[in-house]
Amino acid sequence: MPLHDFVCRACGHAFEALVMGKDQPTCPQCGSTELTKQMSAFASRTGTKGDSGNVGGGKCSGCAGGSCRTCH
Repeated sequence: MPLHDFVCRACGHAFEALVMGKDQPTCPQCGSTELTKQMSAFASRTGTKGDSGNVGGGKCSGCAGGSCRTCH
């Protein structure tokens, strides 16, 4: 099932929704169907031995310099 990011044009609420086929999601905050679908980035792991799962030269997206605890 594809997970999509949306922003409600009626109330401005940002949320994720599982959307199957031609189903029309609704805003969980106000119930509106006036939604804008957002572009989403995704990450993948190569599964190679010694791979920490970091993308982009070993720096994680959680810090600016690659020096936080999660970057290793």
